Amino acid sequence: MRGLQAVAGLALAIGLGAALGVPPVAAETAHDQNALQMAADACSNQEFSSLLQAMAISDAVVARHSAHSVSVIVDGVKTLVPREGYRDFPIGMLDYYWISRASIQAWEANPDTELVHLKLERNQSQSNQWRIDYVAVRYDGNSSGGDDLGDVVVTIGTPGYLLFEPIAGCWELVEHGVGAP
Repeated sequence: MRGLQAVAGLALAIGLGAALGVPPVAAETAHDQNALQMAADACSNQEFSSLLQAMAISDAVVARHSAHSVSVIVDGVKTLVPREGYRDFPIGMLDYYWISRASIQAWEANPDTELVHLKLERNQSQSNQWRIDYVAVRYDGNSSGGDDLGDVVVTIGTPGYLLFEPIAGCWELVEHGVGAP
C-alpha cells in the first residue's frame, strides 16, 4: 500500500507541475524520485521545512519548485535566470546538517575536503511567503549532549537569501540574493 501511495504522490507532483506549466523534471535516479515524493508530501501537508529539505538534496526538486525565471541578485545587480538555467541553489543537506551545496560537491569529488556548514534563519510572512537567510559558519564542536555542532564561532563568506512565493498549494523559489544590496 505504501508503494502505491508513493506512486500516487509522484503522479500528483507531476500533475501539479503540468497544471502550473512546469515542464516535467527528469527523475533519473531513485534518489530524485524519493526527493520529488518528499516534496509532493511537503506540499500536500503544507510543510515548507520539508520542501526545503527536499530541495537541499535534489536538483530535480529545485527545478520543479523554481519559478519560470528566478531573480538572481548579486551585490545589488539583478539577473533573471530561466528555471532551466538556474544551477546555483546554495543549500545542501548531509546527515541532517545544512551544508553549502558547493562544499558537498567538492567533498563528493574529494572526501578530504572540509564541509562548510550553513546557519539558516527561516521567516514566514503573513501572505505565506518564506525567506531563508543563510550564511556559512564554523561551529565550536562542543555539543550540548545531542547531535548538534555546538555554538557558532564565526561566520565566513557572504550571506545570502532565498525567497519563496506560495503557488497552487505549494511554494516556488522566485529570488536568490547574495551580497550587499
